[in-house]
Amino acid sequence: MNLLTAPQYPIQYVDSPEDMAMLLEKLSHSRQVFLDLEADSMHHYFAKICLIQILLDDQCFLIDPLSGISLEGFLKALADKELILHGADYDLRMLYQASGFRPLKVFDTMLAAQLLGKTGFGLASLVHAYFGISLKKDQQKADWSLRPLPPGMLEYGAQDTFFLPELHRQLTEELTAKNRLDWHTECCAELVKATARSKEVDLENTWRIDGSAKLYPRQLAVLKSLWIFRDQCAQGADLPSFKILPSDILLRFALCVPPIGEPTQAPSLPSRLQPKLKTGCLEAFQNALAQPSHLWPQPLRPPKKNGPSPNPTVLAHLKAVRDQLAEALELDPSLLATKSTMTAAALTGCTSAVKISEAAKWMKWQENLLLNAWLNPQQRKSP
Repeated sequence: MNLLTAPQYPIQYVDSPEDMAMLLEKLSHSRQVFLDLEADSMHHYFAKICLIQILLDDQCFLIDPLSGISLEGFLKALADKELILHGADYDLRMLYQASGFRPLKVFDTMLAAQLLGKTGFGLASLVHAYFGISLKKDQQKADWSLRPLPPGMLEYGAQDTFFLPELHRQLTEELTAKNRLDWHTECCAELVKATARSKEVDLENTWRIDGSAKLYPRQLAVLKSLWIFRDQCAQGADLPSFKILPSDILLRFALCVPPIGEPTQAPSLPSRLQPKLKTGCLEAFQNALAQPSHLWPQPLRPPKKNGPSPNPTVLAHLKAVRDQLAEALELDPSLLATKSTMTAAALTGCTSAVKISEAAKWMKWQENLLLNAWLNPQQRKSP
């Protein structure tokens, strides 16, 4: 079914207790909720959810978390519904980090498209492919913390939910026809678990930006000093670090530092920088050069390989089986098994189904597709 025109729904802005009470009443009669949200990570150091868009039956609600209204009752009611989102990972992580929110069930339209083998699985690509409509993305990088939000941004925020009901219906039909709906259900369940896990952050080395691996200790000292100064400025101004000073300029400063004994001259800074920022950068630069050498950061050593390496013949067999099956299913091979999954399985020797399953830590649908084929030694050939 191709829609000739974009669907339209009434839009209700929710920024008062009365509005929220009306929304909760409507939400109590709904089993499914089509959801999207907007955050401000492109504009602020401390990222926050700025707008939550939900589509219920025949109406779109734009909930304003910055208005001061309590979201406790709303999130509690939302947790009992099936949520239909596109690219759910980011939205669910933001909701979990903000309030510990965990949904009952999720249908991710992006994951559905990937499991159907679609190469264009962004929302705009899917809307164009299914409905022949080109979504406007002019507000994609807008600052959603602005208040009041102009009508154009409100319409943009609402539009992404408008296409989810029909997209959900068609993708469900296609997944069912290809016997992949169970795959998707399992993937979504794993996604919900993953978004509630905290990602490990190496706080000691967050200053090591791309390109810093080639620097020697004195240069690393300059880079770290500049990075810390920039980060302090970003926090104070509540701006993303890149808006204070791009990382390539920090790297340029560090690269200009010669070995000890040679004259050092700082490179010129962009003319657009405020005098206070220029002065701070130069002070951070000079302070780093004045540090004694025993305080200089050292280059990171390549991570040690723990344990034995997998048998290359076994690993090649696993990859060949996976790639052949992925081609037949018209899927990205990494959906079936990632490199780390294949390595873990190869280390078992691939002679025991139990050991492979324990090592691979994969989903049931992946195991059903690959396990028996991986156990077949007759398919193994030397690479």
